[in-house]
Amino acid sequence: MKGEIGLMELEKLLMELSNGFGPSGFEGEVREIFRRAVSDHADISYDNLGGIIATHRGNAPEPKILLAAHLDEVGLMVRGILPSGYLKVVPLGSWFTPTLLAQEVRVRSKNGVHIGVIGAKPPHYMSEEERNRPLKFGDLYIDVGVGSRDEAVALGIEIGNPVAPAVQAAAMSQPGALIGKAFDDRAGCAVIVQLLRELDHSHPNLVMGAGTVQEENGAKGAHTIAAYTQPDLCIVLEGTPADDFADAGSIIQGRLGGGAQIRRFDPSMVANTALVNLAIEEAQKNGIPYQVTVREGGGTDGSEIQLHANGVPTMVIGVPVRYAHSHHGIISMKDVEATIRLVKALIFKLDRAVVENIQQNPW
Repeated sequence: MKGEIGLMELEKLLMELSNGFGPSGFEGEVREIFRRAVSDHADISYDNLGGIIATHRGNAPEPKILLAAHLDEVGLMVRGILPSGYLKVVPLGSWFTPTLLAQEVRVRSKNGVHIGVIGAKPPHYMSEEERNRPLKFGDLYIDVGVGSRDEAVALGIEIGNPVAPAVQAAAMSQPGALIGKAFDDRAGCAVIVQLLRELDHSHPNLVMGAGTVQEENGAKGAHTIAAYTQPDLCIVLEGTPADDFADAGSIIQGRLGGGAQIRRFDPSMVANTALVNLAIEEAQKNGIPYQVTVREGGGTDGSEIQLHANGVPTMVIGVPVRYAHSHHGIISMKDVEATIRLVKALIFKLDRAVVENIQQNPW
């Protein structure tokens, strides 16, 4: 990135990606944004599940370095239309139910996109028992402003329609802070796009920047991307849950503005230790802000990619996102820039000898 203009362009890219409609299994709009942004800088191809691969050639045909970020976001799918016209839905990905209530959504049908709001039984009509129990996902419905099933059908709404948060990204008053939906993982997508724009052809490897699909629905697209690209090493770029919320306690490993988050562990993957150590070494050598985390929950595309063929050395580098898996997340451009710098430094370090050593000595 070069100065203030480069930063403004990166913010614009992040907001465009954030605004894209892309629940799990319906990533087409986001994939097209990704494709347009990199098509002048890389060769484009696709897997058969919907993933996109942007290949950037260096001065050697291998090792093959996969940079993976998922295009999809947590969303919903219409499972039925009640006689009253309200829509019942199932989750596409993991939601904490209380965050959904009274939020605005977009329902995409064959006749276009329809604004709705997520409702539940009003508290005025609840029994004491209902008031005192936790809200369940099954309590929710979407109100698109109609009064009957026939009116909903007339809008083109039908079973299987995808639903996404109706949120427009924006810059906040704090310099470098952005608010919007789906930074998990549009932040990772933006990092890959920016890297492919910045790279010349002097890196000692082949870089494949991939946008995967259905990560929020069991990392399905990671499996096909790995099969398609046959990588020698993988860096997963993620929008990772920030843990610097109020009253967070003494262990904070994902602070906004704290730098690129290097993940050693989550329940789905023990990261390749040699690769993680190399990332930390490069961050320290280049003065790149970073933070190291061991996660108690969650998982990424790395869980599938690491298992491909004979095994792929894999690690996760993330941009911390406050309130991930909700309608509104917050990120810091400082962390996005730090992540770009760190991955770029690694790309120029990962020649054949270094990658072979990591493969043979993962500890």
